[in-house]
Amino acid sequence: MNQLVTSIYNKKDWLGKQTWIVPLCFGFSCFLTVLSVVALAVRGIKGLEPEWMFSIGADIICMAICTMLCFSATLNRKARNADTHVFLTMLTTNAAALFLDEMCWIVQGIPAFKTVNLTVNVLFYMLGSVLIYLFWEYIRRALRLYDKPMKIADTFVTAMLYPSLLLCLVNFVYPLFFKVGDDGVYQRAAHWDVSQVYLSITLTVVIIAIIFAKASAKDRLVAISFIAIPLVNQIITAGCFGLSTQYAAMLVSIVLIWGVLFAEREKALASTEMELGVATKIQSAMLPNTFPFMPERPEFDLYASMTPAKEVGGDFYDFFMVDDNRLALVIADVSGKGIPAALFMMASKILIKNSIMTGKSPGEVLRAVNNQICENNEEEMFVTVWLGILDLDDGTLISANAGHEYPIVKSPSGDFELIKTKHGFVVGGMKGMRYKEHELKLEAGSKLFVYTDGVPEAENESEEQYGYERFLALLNKNKDAEPEELLGAVREDVDKFTRDQDQFDDLTMLCVRYNGSDKNELTVDAKIEKIEAITKFIEGRLEEHDCPIKAQTQISIAIDELFGNIAKYAYPDGEGKATVRFAIERDPLTAVISFSDSGKQFNPLDQGEPDTSLSAKERKIGGLGIFLVKKTMDSVGYEYKDGKNIVTIKKTIG
Repeated sequence: MNQLVTSIYNKKDWLGKQTWIVPLCFGFSCFLTVLSVVALAVRGIKGLEPEWMFSIGADIICMAICTMLCFSATLNRKARNADTHVFLTMLTTNAAALFLDEMCWIVQGIPAFKTVNLTVNVLFYMLGSVLIYLFWEYIRRALRLYDKPMKIADTFVTAMLYPSLLLCLVNFVYPLFFKVGDDGVYQRAAHWDVSQVYLSITLTVVIIAIIFAKASAKDRLVAISFIAIPLVNQIITAGCFGLSTQYAAMLVSIVLIWGVLFAEREKALASTEMELGVATKIQSAMLPNTFPFMPERPEFDLYASMTPAKEVGGDFYDFFMVDDNRLALVIADVSGKGIPAALFMMASKILIKNSIMTGKSPGEVLRAVNNQICENNEEEMFVTVWLGILDLDDGTLISANAGHEYPIVKSPSGDFELIKTKHGFVVGGMKGMRYKEHELKLEAGSKLFVYTDGVPEAENESEEQYGYERFLALLNKNKDAEPEELLGAVREDVDKFTRDQDQFDDLTMLCVRYNGSDKNELTVDAKIEKIEAITKFIEGRLEEHDCPIKAQTQISIAIDELFGNIAKYAYPDGEGKATVRFAIERDPLTAVISFSDSGKQFNPLDQGEPDTSLSAKERKIGGLGIFLVKKTMDSVGYEYKDGKNIVTIKKTIG
């Protein structure tokens, strides 16, 4: 029992996550209530003393109250949480104690049930001790008291529980607390007072511990007043044999504590949740989340995601262009969780970006930011950082690592592998640290994957970690996937591995594929939404050669028509790629643009020219777009070569 109750308060809060607690409590309370009524009907009221009848009636009413409270919890699904589960567990335990109390009086005075009377009373006394212990833990949870006085009190109360239970078992062989005569009548024994020692000592210790605890004066006063209810009841009824209202008094305390202390906490939590919602939006806005990022740049494809373990997290990523040819990549993990980590995260992100934009190298950036943070770091927080700057012209990646996870890289024809380089010390840990830089050459088609420890250290119900072996195997299983698809596959596999376990740490990932620096070629998915990226790509090349606006507009219209045909008709059974190439011919200055795809063979130039002398209603649908391309371009050609459709247009631009 001690292990079960202790597990309620550990970091994983076992009881709080069990969805079957609510229906089980409701079903068990219903069963006890119905069984009590049936037992009383079978026994009848003949031979029952007035005090016994009062106790039986009070027990049944209190069990009915427990049942109604459990039923209300089944209806209000939104209010279910760990505290609700603990409250209902207490109610159900109390209902079981009330049931045993009732059974004691129902079998009273029946010789044939002498053994039953003895057994029920032993269980009654034992469950009383357990309920008192649970009540103590319930108070601790209500007030969230885990300071030194409470720890001392907890050790004492727990130690006293075991001898209390053993003394109850003694009554099977020796009438210590009570005895049941041959006539089936229960009577208190000479040492009955000993049975009340655990209750008296526990409640007294609770009151003393609360007085010296660090809770607010209001909460301490409320808790003491409610705890005093069963203690006062014990004093009043101690001399009244047959009048057992102790568990009814305990029920009153349980419900009042829930209604006052837990209700106020729920109100405070609601306000906090609203504030956390605002903080979540602010943090989300701080991270770049527009994808695709710079679709007009053919040199790379990039995707990133951050899933916090709490409403706000301490992980962050960042990416931005340092200049026309260099891409900065950052991923970091702040110590701690929640609001403090989020605030530290935002400050760190701003400092890192500002330092990068001054032209410093990755090692110099980490050194400068580390010194800045250490100057005013009274909370002694720190952040692990991996920072890389990728030269898009030649694929050179310069990086520095401040205690972060190793990056994972895939060559064009190879597998994903960990790149183990020497780590520097965490940022914010010690002033004056230096960070070593590492150079890596990415070939066209290479992929870089960086992440935080929330991925490899994710745990399942057996406390087994996801691990690097499983991580790399998953990446290599999906090594040809796009960056966005790759991140989705990792997240899905981590969720599958952890199952119903709460996410313990933030999950943050960033993947970039380096496509190479050919400024005159762009390969994209054959989708309509890629027309904008292709148009920007061609416009950029045309502007380099001072292309007139009229010619540029005509070429843009041609791109829309030709690539639109590829997107709509080239791959009817699935998705595919399309490549656009730009070239220049001299004398006269002419732009040469080709479109190629690996879809079904199709020559758009075979379509007959529309009769422009007819009205729009009289003309057949189709053919007008290709007709306009032919009229505005100097030449339009088609060929099917090496399994590819290739359409080439030429336009004089100077």
